[in-house]
Order: sequence, then structure tokens, then C-alpha cells
Amino acid sequence: MRKHVLIKAIALLLSWFTFSPLLLILDGRWKLLPKWLRVVLFVLSPMMLIIVVVLALIVQADYSYYSRRHFVKSDVIENITGVSFPKYTVVERRSTWCDYFMLEFERMPDEAFYKELDEHFDCFEPGKYSYSAIWGNGMEAPKGESAKDDISFSIDIERGSKSFHIRVGEW
Repeated sequence: MRKHVLIKAIALLLSWFTFSPLLLILDGRWKLLPKWLRVVLFVLSPMMLIIVVVLALIVQADYSYYSRRHFVKSDVIENITGVSFPKYTVVERRSTWCDYFMLEFERMPDEAFYKELDEHFDCFEPGKYSYSAIWGNGMEAPKGESAKDDISFSIDIERGSKSFHIRVGEW
């Protein structure tokens, strides 16, 4: 007899987590819970589901923000591009389908920095440097990065400008 009560209690608990009207139907037949507790559980169940979903979205958004923020660290940029950058600060961050960072050098870069850019970056117009990399989904990741993340990474730098841009997205 106790075995059936335990099984029914587990079934009620599972029904409360998954589909709360089922809790009312099952307990209406089995009469394990007082009526007031059935009503309270019925009301709380959808609310708890909504709260859990909202919290999951918030945690996912924070995780995405912090994981993308990783790509503006100087050692990470150096590992990906092969160029050592002078000191800089993050001035602005915008987020849409990808994160857009505007960074600013603390001092204007010297000529050695631009020579290094000439070796590692593409230059489509005189004085405008661009670097982009995509990895994950079977494509090899740069040194120090995880190939399990599908990342699109790009940097745009203009000679003589104190600011530059980084875009990081998932593809």
C-alpha cells in the first residue's frame, strides 16, 4: 500500500513540474493532498516555470556578455592575431546579434606597431587595417581558444586614429 502512495507522490511531483493541470486531475482522483495545497501548487507551478525561464535567459545573457568580453583582453587579442597591442581601454560596448566594442589606445601607436599590422592584417585601403577570423564548427581555433565555440572575430584599425573596433559574434 505504501509503495503505491510513494509512486503516486512521485507522479504528482512530476506532473507539478511539467504540466500543472495534470496535478489537479491526478490528485482529484487520488486525494493525497489537501484542496488548498492543490490550489497553491497549481498557482505556483506556472509562476515557477516563468521565473525559471526568465532566470535562465538572464544567466545566458550574462554568460554571453562575459564570454564575449573575454575577447577584448590584450593577451587574447595577441594570441588570435599574432600582434602585440599597445595599452588600450574599452570605451563603448554595443550588442545586437554580435558584440561591438570600441577601444581606445592610451597613447598613439608607434611605427613598429603598424609594421606588425602590415604582416598580420589585411590592408584594403592605405592606412586601414582589418583582421577577421572564424572558428568552431569544425574549423580550427586560434591558440588558446576553444574550438567548441562558434566565433566570428574581427578588428578594424585606422592608422593615425586613437580608437579601433572589435566585433565578436557567434555564428
